[in-house]
This record gives sequence, structure tokens and C-alpha cells, in this order.
Amino acid sequence: MTFQLTVLRPGRAMQALRPVFARLFSKGAVAAGILCVALGVVALVAQHQAVATTLNSPMSAVTFVGVLLALLFGVSIHELGHAAVLIRYGGKPSRIGVMLFYLMPAFFCDVSDAWRLPDRKQRVHTALAGPAVQTSLAALSALVAWPMDDSVAKTCLLFFAISSYATGLLNLTPFIKLDGYIALMSHVDTPYLRDRSMADARRTLARLLFGGTYKRELPTRWTVLYGLGCLAFPLYFITTALGTWIDTMQRVGWLGLLLASSVISYALYLLGRGGVRLAAEVKAAGVSRVRAWTVGAALAAAGTGALFLPVQQTLAAAYVTDAAGTRVVLPQGSADQLVHEGARVSLRTNGLIMNDSVATTRIGAAPAQPADVSVSAFFPIDMGDAVGMPATAFALDLDRAPSPANGTAEVSVGEVPLWKSLYRTYVLPFLPH
Repeated sequence: MTFQLTVLRPGRAMQALRPVFARLFSKGAVAAGILCVALGVVALVAQHQAVATTLNSPMSAVTFVGVLLALLFGVSIHELGHAAVLIRYGGKPSRIGVMLFYLMPAFFCDVSDAWRLPDRKQRVHTALAGPAVQTSLAALSALVAWPMDDSVAKTCLLFFAISSYATGLLNLTPFIKLDGYIALMSHVDTPYLRDRSMADARRTLARLLFGGTYKRELPTRWTVLYGLGCLAFPLYFITTALGTWIDTMQRVGWLGLLLASSVISYALYLLGRGGVRLAAEVKAAGVSRVRAWTVGAALAAAGTGALFLPVQQTLAAAYVTDAAGTRVVLPQGSADQLVHEGARVSLRTNGLIMNDSVATTRIGAAPAQPADVSVSAFFPIDMGDAVGMPATAFALDLDRAPSPANGTAEVSVGEVPLWKSLYRTYVLPFLPH
């Protein structure tokens, strides 16, 4: 799931900087960097109130673009960190560029030459250089923001620090092909560690479910558990990301739901591909057809039964306060016909990362009304009132206006089977009204 475009071939230009890189990544400099990263975490903890405000508040469009550009700069420095350490040990990075990684834009640095380094520790250092550089930038940002008063600059610095720390930690995850995996594979000195571990994990599952005899790719026991983690983590990552952003996607309307449906389709593809590979392992192990069909039917029945488990159906919305009072608004074309008088509504902040609870109320008795609201009501990016979008507004049973006056909302429309919740979320909004 990667598509790479080469932008730069470092060549002799970076090779000439080898003495500089040797000093920059000396033991003393690395120790200072680790201390800086720790102090940056302390700075964020000391500013926890400002951090919470930053994560819970919408950003202006200009601020968002500035932070995005800073994050892109940080990621590019991350990749140059890999190249610098490889050169420091005598290797040669072949190319630097941009790519689509699981449909997300990213930078890359090809440091395949690290496998020619004589010491596995040097390979580990090369892999970890990127996260080390990125978290160091995050720490510097947090430390610079610490003494500042509340301002746009402080917001940008804090958001950059938090995002860079989070990206650095994600890169250390060994279950997908990121820097943490390269470091682990280098440390144990086992090529294709992830693929071979997943093969052993599938065969272990196949033996437990179906029986049969299977060949091991790797002799160690821990790699089976590691392979299970590699099988599960992409699905966990996708579902966690979807759970975090699904409300925002729903507020966008059909475009957001189309994106969410694409992500779910990819998750189902991963499950289906895993099932096909598991079936191939079972067939190669000589399992009897009767047992294979019996266990397969039981698994299918369990999956079908899960679709009928009851879940609480909710609709992602927003709330706005104006001359007409505080109202819940849903984009036209969403499942607003499911909203009824007395439905429970949770009002929350409209942050890029966090959505803290503001109040809990219910839909009032007044009938729904068409409304034209700012598109910013449905996004954590404040673009002003210049761009509007049609919506359906519902009065709320509130004694006083909430603070903040505008934010996100979640409308509960009752308990339904899982299949109906999925239908209402990902199918109904696409149907003509």
C-alpha cells in the first residue's frame, strides 16, 4: 500500500557532510537529545491546561495551514535524520522523496544500504534516528512555548509538539513497516521478520482451529505472539482512527461518509485477505474437508450473529448559538429524519484532537427547521461565516446558553442491531430523500 516518488538523490552533497554528522550524532549529543526529549515532556505536563485548551478548541484556517507546514517540515527532517546517521556510519542513502502510505501522504528516505553495515547496532541507530530527531524537535517546541502567554504562536508550538511526539511514538510501533519494525528486525538480525512471523501466527491459529501439520518459518516462540500482533494491529489502527474521526466525517455529509466507507472497505479487505491466506494454510496442511467446513460454518455463524448485537445508534451533529437560541444542526442529506423529540443530546467541544463534554440535554418540542449555518460548525477549522451550508436545525431543551457557544453534538436515536446501525450510518445518507 505504498506509492513512492523520488524527489532527491543525496549523492556527494550529503557525503561531504560526514564529519558534521559524526559530531552531531556523537554519544554526548545523543545523551543531550534524550534529556531534551524528557524535558519537553515535562514542559507539556507543566502546561497541561494550555495543552487541553489547544486540543479542545478549533483552529483558524491560517493557524492550521501553518501547523501543517511545520509538521511537513518536521517529517522531512525526520527522514534526513535517517540519511545523516547512515552517512555517519559510512553508508549511502539512495533517494529521498514523497509517498502515499496506506493512502496517507508521507516522506521517505531509502536507507536500504544500512543492511550492508557490519554492526547490527549501527542499523538500529539508523532506523531510530528519524523518531529521535522528530521528538527532539517536539521537545524544543514544547520548551519554547512554556514561558509564553496564551497566543496563536503558543497554540501552534504546542500542537506541533504534541503531534510530533505522537508521530514519533507511532513510528516506533514494531507491528507495521515503520522505523520501530526496522529497528527490531535489525536488532534480531532476521530478514523479513514481520512476514515470517505472521505466517507462523496464521499457522498457529489454523492448527488450533482446524488441526493439521504446519511448517514453522522461525524457531522462536515469541515471534508467534509478535506475528499475532502484526496481524491485529492494522485493523486496530484503522478502527481506532475511524472511531476518532468518524463523527467529523459524518458532519461533512456524503463526502465524509464516502471516505469512511472506503476505510471500512479496506479493513474488510484485510480481513478477507487474511481469511483467504488462512484457508490456503489449512488446505496445505491436509485438514479433512468435513472439519474445515464445520469450523468455517461456525465462524461464519458467529460473525453473522455479531451483526445482530444491540448497539446505541448516535448521529454526529453540531450545536450553534445565535439569535434563535442554541440549536442542534445536522447537514442536509444525513439521517436527520431519525431525530425525535426528547432524544438525548451530548454537547461537546469542537477540537481537532479532543472533544470534552459541555452539557447533556434533549431535543425540544419545536419542529425541525431548515437553516443555513457556517461550514465551520461541522469542522474543527474556523473558516469564518463566509462559507455556509444547508442544514436541519432542532431546538434544544436548555435553561441557559452553553459555554463555548458553538461546538459538536452527538444525538442518541435509540438502541438498534449492529447491522441497522451500519446501514443508517453508511448507506442511508447516500440514498435520495
